[in-house]
Amino acid sequence: MKKRLGVKCFLFTTYLLLINYGIIYGQDTTLFIPVSAGGFLENEGKGTFDFSFGQLLFLNETGSEISVNQGIQQPIVYELASKVESIFCDGFVLDNSLLFKAEYYSGVMILPYSGGNGANFLGLNLFSEGVKGLSMSMHPGKLVMGNGSIELTIKGIPVDTGLAIFNLSFGNKSCVIRLSVTIQQPELSFINCNEIEINPVEISKDIDYAGEVKIRYSGGNRVKTSPVFLVSSGVNGLSLVADSILLNSNGGILTYQLIGKPTNTGIATFPLMVGGKSCLVLVKVIDSKVIEVSNFFSPNGDGVNDNWVIPELAFYPEARVYIFDKQGKLLIEYPGKSVGWNGMLNEKPAPIDSYWYFIKLTETEILKGNFTLMR
Repeated sequence: MKKRLGVKCFLFTTYLLLINYGIIYGQDTTLFIPVSAGGFLENEGKGTFDFSFGQLLFLNETGSEISVNQGIQQPIVYELASKVESIFCDGFVLDNSLLFKAEYYSGVMILPYSGGNGANFLGLNLFSEGVKGLSMSMHPGKLVMGNGSIELTIKGIPVDTGLAIFNLSFGNKSCVIRLSVTIQQPELSFINCNEIEINPVEISKDIDYAGEVKIRYSGGNRVKTSPVFLVSSGVNGLSLVADSILLNSNGGILTYQLIGKPTNTGIATFPLMVGGKSCLVLVKVIDSKVIEVSNFFSPNGDGVNDNWVIPELAFYPEARVYIFDKQGKLLIEYPGKSVGWNGMLNEKPAPIDSYWYFIKLTETEILKGNFTLMR
């Protein structure tokens, strides 16, 4: 009885093995291509076939006798874990150390270590804490035996100022890397304070004024300046104001609004600082009720007193100026609000001499006198 039972068990076990290895099959058995990775195969809609990773399965071509050969299970491979003795997080080298709020940043960090064991290491991708918006990445590689370094790439747009913090784990060691994020300051290479343009140039005491001040510059760093609001000294009542100005790398013009009502005559002073450069803006304030006529001018092209001009006439829109020679011949006539006489007659320099003027301010107000042309 025991012998028969043993034979039955043997036959049943053999049957299971034959089924497991595909030697016992049904009519839906079909041809499969060799597969070396695990997964799931469909048997022409007649069934499914599951197999594990690491097996290599074959099915022979169809015929009168069909058998299945199962491949050999691949061995498990254990790889040496990467380890270092120390990471020198305070000794990193960064090729771009300037990180600015709201400005795109890209830099490469070299981080030294000691005691590497020569094992392969995986890549990483970290995101900044503290100041958000930056990422740190590293490609997979291999440690050297002993001292070496790893290369980390940092990119992104910091959303605030402060410290961007990366908690780095590498080679079974951990450290914290801190990067300072600041606000980028505007910079320019040159500002021309010797040729400041003021328009209109005539500014009178006790009269409301609204005009512009323009200053040329070069070599901006494409950063916006801070808004400006300066109050005059020397002469009270004037202000120099401007919104933020983007400094162009090719240079340009800084434009400020000059507004207010001066309370006295003299020179209104504004100490202006822009792009790391200082500039003193000087504005002359006159008394429109007191007309001062210069008794000489020198049109020699040196930029000083080249025109015979009476600034107060700008406040008399109907004023006209007439200039005569000593014999009483009318030489030139122009509106009082013009830039004055440049010393030219018929496109030729007028001779050095004395000249007479007749200024009609209004229908009833007239000024007379003489002045000298010098060269």
